[in-house]
Amino acid sequence: VPKAAPAKLSPLLAALAPEKLLAVELVKGLYFAWREPMDAMAKAGRAFEGLEALLGGSGFELQGNIWRRQGWGQLDELRRKLEDLKELRDLVRSLGRGGGWGPLRRAPVQLLDMNGRTGLLRTVLEAQETRGLTRSDDISRLLPAEAAMLARGRVVRQSKLLFYAKMAEKGLQTYERDGWGEFPTVINPIRREIRPTADRGPILLCVDTSGSMRGPRETVAKALALECMRAAKEQERDCFMFGFAGPAEVREVELGVDMPSLLRLLDFLEALFNGGSDFNEPLRRCLNRLTDAKWANSDILLVSDGELRQPGPEVMQKLSGAKEKLGLRVHGLIIGSPEKKRADPAVLRALCTNYLPNGKVEQCMSEFEGWASVQADARLAFDWDDIAGNSKRRLAGLAHEKQRKEEMKIKRRESKGKPGSITASKKKH
Repeated sequence: VPKAAPAKLSPLLAALAPEKLLAVELVKGLYFAWREPMDAMAKAGRAFEGLEALLGGSGFELQGNIWRRQGWGQLDELRRKLEDLKELRDLVRSLGRGGGWGPLRRAPVQLLDMNGRTGLLRTVLEAQETRGLTRSDDISRLLPAEAAMLARGRVVRQSKLLFYAKMAEKGLQTYERDGWGEFPTVINPIRREIRPTADRGPILLCVDTSGSMRGPRETVAKALALECMRAAKEQERDCFMFGFAGPAEVREVELGVDMPSLLRLLDFLEALFNGGSDFNEPLRRCLNRLTDAKWANSDILLVSDGELRQPGPEVMQKLSGAKEKLGLRVHGLIIGSPEKKRADPAVLRALCTNYLPNGKVEQCMSEFEGWASVQADARLAFDWDDIAGNSKRRLAGLAHEKQRKEEMKIKRRESKGKPGSITASKKKH
């Protein structure tokens, strides 16, 4: 059997010594063997800081099928779409409940708001630490110099008058002692300060994966889910996602520090949205998680196009109880303008109606298209119902049908002119 001709080398490689040529071939093989794993780890690292460490742990396989999964490309593409949306960052930051006790880091300032959620503010009512010097009328925190002035007032009347004048003006030099206390607050994302950063609790994310979410809605929903999980991980908060369709079609994804979590995330990104939109089961699972101490301070974020059926009365009763007793809030994010084009989001609006302790009603529902960052970015201007695509496919179908009819006419003409055909025999007779 004749041997195959060796591959031709470039002039540059042909001029190399045999040992150097062998080294080039080894490096080339090493590059192609590691290219896919390194690309996947780079995309994972850009999406979630530290996630690439999971891929290099125990069970690492250089030739494994995990590197060829389509989810890696979607992970990187979806991250680029929504990572700069200010409204999404603010929405994620507003989710969850908790007093805010955590490590001191630079974080957005919180301001007093009697209609807001519980947060942390500096207050002199909590004398937790001495931060410096200030002027006040608090005798218990006097500096020694001021106390000496008061003592000298027993002998010198002017010293006594000066002390009481400064106290009346709150001008005595005193130690500044304060701390962090829990108050209803609102976040100001523009200003930042050094403060406790564990200001919100975990996030329970529910994503509608029904058939009505196909197309651009599916892309945006996956990107929103990915960005919520990434932002929660950056803020050192837990995030659990439920992808729901029919009654028995609920996909659970938690971004933990293990390989199964990463594989479940890739499965979600690669899956096609299909099925119904039953919200009973995911809502029931969310409410069950609130009984766990780890998820007790969670809020629910529901991402949907608004085409939802009303959950059962038992589930709605449990939801109302959780809102009243635990302070649970349900946030809704609508994708695709259902009020104008698809459906009336009355069910979603009812789910996202929350009652504050002061008796006021709060509706936590926003629309993706209404965000200023989305309107300013041409890349996020989607044809939600694919009107252009449907028209194009309809015209292509009509053209194909016309072409098929022309071909049928030509075949009929040819069959009429063939010798031996019924039409030809009739003409002879």
